[in-house]
Amino acid sequence: QAFASAMLTTIRRPLTYAATAALRDSPMRPALTSDVDSAGRCASGRVRIAACIAESKGLGAFAVMPLSPGMVLGYYTGEVLTLAEMILRYGSGDVDSPFEYEAANQRAAWEAERSARGVSSSGTYLFNAGRCPLSGRTLLVDGEDPSLSNWTRYINHSTRRPSLSARSEVLAEEGRDGLGTPRVTFVTLREIAEGEELTFDYGDGFDVDVLSFVDE
Repeated sequence: QAFASAMLTTIRRPLTYAATAALRDSPMRPALTSDVDSAGRCASGRVRIAACIAESKGLGAFAVMPLSPGMVLGYYTGEVLTLAEMILRYGSGDVDSPFEYEAANQRAAWEAERSARGVSSSGTYLFNAGRCPLSGRTLLVDGEDPSLSNWTRYINHSTRRPSLSARSEVLAEEGRDGLGTPRVTFVTLREIAEGEELTFDYGDGFDVDVLSFVDE
């Protein structure tokens, strides 16, 4: 079963283009990834990150120019996690054993460090890349920390008329701890007009509790 994409809608502070430069010098700097310039542009100038009309959506990605079908616009990036690591990071927090007590302490320290940098710890930026051909384990990409992610974390959800598809795979290229290398590719599905928001369908796992799954 698919997990929800990590870009599940979270409440991010709506920004105008003019606000992006000031943001980079503020304590909230992690709200933008390093590949987004002071005008909000990224993806080789083809995409702009800006506030959505619906404030509850926070930031979104918008086409700066007309885009043709079949174009690769970017790759979802972030920390690579196994299911076990994801559950340890975003689990319920219940403590029933010495091991869970130690894990809870580690999680508290991790959350405190992220909070000090203005980074949330919601677990809503997880992307299931698929099964690793080297280890047989399911790998996820966590793009919640903007310092480790890129502009694709701002792509919002749409089932009505998505403009992008997300193609997930795990390459048999050894990464950390003998795991494969996840790759999630965003490709244009159709003609996209200048100024149109880029969206994709997060899939059936959008509202699924990912913590109900167990590692292989």
